[in-house]
Amino acid sequence: MIPEQSASQITVSEDPLCTEPRLTSFDSSLTPVDLFFIRHHFSDVPKLDAETWTLSVEGEVENSLSISYQELLTLPQRTLPVTFECAGNSRVAMSPPVEGVFWGNGAVGNAEWTGVSLRDVLNQAGIKNTVKEIFFEGADSGEEEEQGLKFDLSYSRSLPLDKAMHPDTLLAIRMNGESITPDHGYPIRLIVPGWYGVASVKWLIKIRALDRPYQGFFQTRRYVIIKEGEDKEQPPKPLTAMPVKSLITQPRRGKVFFPGENVIQGFAWSGEAKIRRVDFSTDGGKTWVKAQLDEAPSDYAWCPWSFRWKVSKPGYYMLAARATDESSNTQPLSGVWNYRGYAINSIHMVPIEVAHHVRMPGESLPWEP
Repeated sequence: MIPEQSASQITVSEDPLCTEPRLTSFDSSLTPVDLFFIRHHFSDVPKLDAETWTLSVEGEVENSLSISYQELLTLPQRTLPVTFECAGNSRVAMSPPVEGVFWGNGAVGNAEWTGVSLRDVLNQAGIKNTVKEIFFEGADSGEEEEQGLKFDLSYSRSLPLDKAMHPDTLLAIRMNGESITPDHGYPIRLIVPGWYGVASVKWLIKIRALDRPYQGFFQTRRYVIIKEGEDKEQPPKPLTAMPVKSLITQPRRGKVFFPGENVIQGFAWSGEAKIRRVDFSTDGGKTWVKAQLDEAPSDYAWCPWSFRWKVSKPGYYMLAARATDESSNTQPLSGVWNYRGYAINSIHMVPIEVAHHVRMPGESLPWEP
């Protein structure tokens, strides 16, 4: 099926709704809400009202809580620019193709999230010393299928206790300064900086402190890396931090340049380290030169990069970008195939043409009579 396209986003799945922007629309460090990718897991978006919404905190805690939206607003808030990516982003590059939403490269974005540190709420509840993980459940639910069996469930994930207690893990109230829209998790969304978007549970309604690892469907059957030949009966580890990655946002593939100086632009990010450098290639990765890095707006936000390419020879070129972070992790030339097509951070390449010269009005092309 050919993805449906609109002025701002491409629909890659209608049910459940999944949309991504064109890479060329990423023209500023902050992603506008209407250009931020949408990834739903079920058909219906929960209809929640902040006036009646409550968040329950239960399990291995000293004091079970039921927190209203207004009560949450009274707690200290902080704002963080955070880049996160759908774990299936760039699935189009995986060969042979795998099941799942056929994402291009646009299921990533950088927004300013304002909210309350999850740690403050957990401290109110009083976490027992038996706790190993914190479970999160969203209000979205629907049908899934596994090994021929269909069943109903809600979307849920868990975090290790240390990540849940990090001060930058947020119960987000606002996105880019405004109330979170229904598609992005209104009224409250969990935000887990540095990790794939799968961890940032939308439409949050329940938190539970667990004394054992959570073994739910979206924790052990989806959003896990299953390599060829692995025994699927052994629960693989869930996806967590995003690996180092970069994208070329300008130009688009098939763009026609002309001899002279042309500006190449993009973004780079890494889940658990700052970007140290981005290298740029015009020959598909055979040779590399260092690109210009701009400062990232936070430790969790992508880093804009650019390169002024002076080209004199017409022809066809394969542009490529390769990021390296401060932990010396570098993007691979090609990704490792896995059964569900997750965590693809291979080098992004964009084919373009450099024409001989700018065509003047009325000038015929060589093949025209």
